Amino acid sequence: MIRRRIKRPKEQDSTYRRLTDKDEFGLFNSYKEVFMLAGTIGFLEKKRKPFTSSAEGLLWDNFSLETDEPTINMVALTETQDVNILQDDDETFDKKLRIFEEYAAGGIEILEQKLLEQPKYMLNNLFDMIMNMENDASEKERNLKGIADMIF
Repeated sequence: MIRRRIKRPKEQDSTYRRLTDKDEFGLFNSYKEVFMLAGTIGFLEKKRKPFTSSAEGLLWDNFSLETDEPTINMVALTETQDVNILQDDDETFDKKLRIFEEYAAGGIEILEQKLLEQPKYMLNNLFDMIMNMENDASEKERNLKGIADMIF
C-alpha cells in the first residue's frame, strides 16, 4: 500500500534545514529525525499547531515501522482515546498522521527556540532541554500507564 507523504508547515522549512545543516551546527541527519523529535516534543509539551501550507512532504518509506510508527500510533491513541485509530486503512492513517504532523509543527517551534538561539551550543542545549523535560516529567502526568490501561 502506497502511503501519502508526511506534511510539515512551509514556513518551518528553514528551521528543518538549519537543524540538519552539517556545514553549520546541524545535529540531525535527516528531516525525518527532526520531524519525529519535534512531534514527540510537541506532544509532551501539549503544543499542537494546525497548518494549511505544506513544504515538500517526507516519504513514508523513510520512516521505521519498528520505532517511528509506534510513536505516531501512541500519540494518536493518547490524543483520541480511541483504539480504532490503530487501524491500518488510508483514512485512519491520514487522521493519525495529521495529529502527529500538528504536534511536530508545535514541537519544531520549541526546538527552534531552544536549539537555534545559540547554534554553537546546539548539542548542549538539546541535552539541557531533554534533562529539563525529564525532571518536569515527574511533576506532570506523562506516564504510559494510562495508555496501557486503555488498551488492556
